[in-house]
Amino acid sequence: MTATPPAVSSTSAGSTGPGWRRLVASAVSPGVWATALPFPSVLSYSYSYCLRYSGGVVVVDLGWDTAEGWQTFQLGLTRAGVMLDEIIGVVITHTHPDHYGFAAAIKKYTPAWIAAHGAERPLIAATAEERATRVDEMAEWLQRCGVPGSEIPGLTHEAAELQAAMPHVQPDFDLFDGVPVRGSDGSLVPVHTPGHTPGHLCFHDRERNLLFTGDHLLPRVTPNVSKRPRSTADPLADFMASLDRLARFERPPLVLPGHEWAFDGLASRTAAVRSHHARRLDEIEAAVVQGAGTVWDVARSVRWSRQFDTLDSRGRRQALGETYSHLYRLSRSGRLVMGDGVPERWKR
Repeated sequence: MTATPPAVSSTSAGSTGPGWRRLVASAVSPGVWATALPFPSVLSYSYSYCLRYSGGVVVVDLGWDTAEGWQTFQLGLTRAGVMLDEIIGVVITHTHPDHYGFAAAIKKYTPAWIAAHGAERPLIAATAEERATRVDEMAEWLQRCGVPGSEIPGLTHEAAELQAAMPHVQPDFDLFDGVPVRGSDGSLVPVHTPGHTPGHLCFHDRERNLLFTGDHLLPRVTPNVSKRPRSTADPLADFMASLDRLARFERPPLVLPGHEWAFDGLASRTAAVRSHHARRLDEIEAAVVQGAGTVWDVARSVRWSRQFDTLDSRGRRQALGETYSHLYRLSRSGRLVMGDGVPERWKR
């Protein structure tokens, strides 16, 4: 038996700003609805999608866990004509808190199972001890990156806050590349696209020809691809290989990302992202040639959407992780060499 959720208030849900209410929920395709959920980020919102099949509704992704977000999620279901108890399952592109935040609420208020790729499980810290270990790992990594000692407490404090916000619920079962999702009439198929996280999945609805891309592919910004604790050995190489996988669809699908907006032109967008990373590799190599030796030094030398010194703690950690993934890829391709010691130093 599931608990009864709080009543939905159509006046409070989706009250983030003047344009928010029209973004709350919209029909994408027959039987498919998108709900925009408030997210405390420059991206403003993340999407949750509900897909109706013969046996019930499958949801793709769950937003950032706030009372307003949960209210907005329920309002989106209401506008789609979906009841909470009609949700038979939830599939997760990856377990970052803006895509997995309502996991505990789903378990409490619905009969649904939750499923994700098995490589996401190690990213979920279920206990306070595990979360403390993650923060210690982050502090050690920051030292290897050459972050000044005065900067480390602020960066680790933000990492601890983020760990506290991370969902602590493990999925009920694992999803596998190419194996249709249960309850989807054989139509919804996971596509393993590691890079942003080790177990990131896209989902292709073969009957409707829709591709749900989570954070792997967005229409305007490029997703963060970081080498940091618990990433794969070479996340940028994984990410580029995953882009290649998405270029192989015989019929170009409509792309439904985790942020921003739906778009066509899958092949052109993947090509643009590949070009972006090629330029980024050149820029980071040039920074090392010009004398930047540590990850911290390189990150402060290259261009970001805003100046590095004006980024908040999360933005700096993401910038360091992305810098590291590019430095590592350059070393694997023979363009740079990483020296021994702490902090790590890079050279031509």
